[in-house]
Amino acid sequence: MDNLMTMTILGAFTLAFLLVSYLSKRGEAQQSSSSIEDFVIGGRNTGALVLMLSMGATYFSTWTLLGSFGAYFREGVWFVGFAVWTIFHGVFVWLFGTRIWLAGKRFGFATPGQMIEHYYCSKRLRITVAVIGIIALVPVMLIQVAGGARALETLTNGAIPYVVGVTLASTLVGVIVLWTGFKGTAWTDAFMGIFFATILVFTALYVIHLAGGLALFANVASVQPELMVNSGKPWKMLELWLGLGFGAWVLPHMWQKFYSAQSPEVLGKVAMATPFWNSWMMAIIPLIVGTAAVIPGIVPTLTSANSDTILPQLYAAHLPGLGAFVVAGILAAAISTINSQLLSSASLVTEDILVHLRNEPLEDRHLTRATRIVVALLTIIVFVLAMLPGASGFLVPVASLGFGLGLQLVPSALGALHLRHITEAGAFSGLLVGTLTMAILAILKLDIPVGPALCGFVVNVLVTSLVSCFTQAVPRKSIQDFHGLFDEYLKGRELDQTDIAGLNTARAEK
Repeated sequence: MDNLMTMTILGAFTLAFLLVSYLSKRGEAQQSSSSIEDFVIGGRNTGALVLMLSMGATYFSTWTLLGSFGAYFREGVWFVGFAVWTIFHGVFVWLFGTRIWLAGKRFGFATPGQMIEHYYCSKRLRITVAVIGIIALVPVMLIQVAGGARALETLTNGAIPYVVGVTLASTLVGVIVLWTGFKGTAWTDAFMGIFFATILVFTALYVIHLAGGLALFANVASVQPELMVNSGKPWKMLELWLGLGFGAWVLPHMWQKFYSAQSPEVLGKVAMATPFWNSWMMAIIPLIVGTAAVIPGIVPTLTSANSDTILPQLYAAHLPGLGAFVVAGILAAAISTINSQLLSSASLVTEDILVHLRNEPLEDRHLTRATRIVVALLTIIVFVLAMLPGASGFLVPVASLGFGLGLQLVPSALGALHLRHITEAGAFSGLLVGTLTMAILAILKLDIPVGPALCGFVVNVLVTSLVSCFTQAVPRKSIQDFHGLFDEYLKGRELDQTDIAGLNTARAEK
């Protein structure tokens, strides 16, 4: 009976999900054409509320609804410090996102690589940024599918096996992205963000009730007092801050969300709202539920090995009738993250790699068609990877690999946005050496206090700075195109029609 209810609720959730996608698709058909710009970045007219919800839902992945709960259970309150990144992220949206929007609007960019190539006049850097961006998104996409499937299997005691969950998540993501493009993913992100936020608030209140109300943390301390003590780990925390706060904004799917905004003012509103939306969802609620889970009777079947499935185990033990809503929420979190990443990865393949393998440029409709084909292929690849034994591991460490790779893209991006002294040779050398350093350390798994991502980033910055001191600066025109535009905007000059017309001019010149 419980499993029948679970499948019924999941079916209703799927129908609601498809309905929201259909409505967004119908609105898109009435308002815009089916150009690659519409498909990949929504025609650059996303408003503040939808963008904020979409951006937040992209972060609220299985990393949040499963991995962070398990991390608190295993490691205690010290992990709450990672929430500092949510404040950093809001600042970075304003510092970097507005400049990305300005350059994107002026020159018609739809991918990070296009902006990087224009500034550095470097095809090799564009392709390298695209390849590393795609590789960075793969582990993050992987844990979405795997995490949602594991949660479904746990709640139903294996009645809905892992392979069915993987198939369901992969199919929904592939269909929605192929069907609706950016606008559909943004609206479904907003819907799903509100959906699982409601579930999390209810869960936190219920667990507080089970764990003794205001005496919750005292009760946790009586069982495992070490969890209530800050265990330090400053280097690990610094790596989390940098990876999530400083590395996440430069990942391709987030970069393209900046392009999609209606105006810089929209990004300013998102920057102010993001820390409040992210912090309580990603820190306070997981802290309450994850630490309370050590109290006997809260989650009877919980062990360190299966701690990434606290939520479904909690509902299976106490509220099995409502557990399906939790699994639907976890699937919503997974899909709302992977759909943006899948669309972004596909656009990188077509715009930044496929275009350079051809002697002739592709027409807009052909680019859109090619992007849809790549979406289908990447969906199949993620499905296959999710089926490999042990593919997901613990969700937080696997996700950290992706954010760590994103961190390697930061120096080259900062050259175009803020640091005029960075040269093409410096950016390219730093990116290669930093990524290689991170990869080697991750493979060797050396017992060192500083993690692979942070080591790679430090090496990246040093190499970028050193090589830039002895190599040719970027062309003067690039400085004027980018930093001149930024300076004019900061002086208070609003974009005029000439600036806006630059979008059409740039696309016509392609």
